[in-house]
Amino acid sequence: MKTNQDILRLEHILQSIERIDFVLKNLSYGEYLEDWQKQDIIVRNMEIIGEASRHISDELKNLHSDVAWKPAVGMRNYLIHEYFSVNYDEVWTTLKEDLPIFKNQIKNILKTLTQ
Repeated sequence: MKTNQDILRLEHILQSIERIDFVLKNLSYGEYLEDWQKQDIIVRNMEIIGEASRHISDELKNLHSDVAWKPAVGMRNYLIHEYFSVNYDEVWTTLKEDLPIFKNQIKNILKTLTQ
């Protein structure tokens, strides 16, 4: 298992999630839909999350098969390739429903790898 590389990528994922959390703080759905700069920051960090997830070792992914690695990579691919037709409603739903769960899972994995 590439533990050092995995730890680095997990840290990148967590950092990107924290940046998204910072942007989302006190941001309403309506404000989100109207603010292209915040959308761009969020999308860029979601791309980083997906790319870093794609490079997590298979061994670690198999050990933590409950983590949504494939959906994270899928979202990255969607955001990269459909850049001018992104459904920001779908992104918002992911941010509010899936990202908090993913964040907790990543934090727990990092905790076990760095103890």
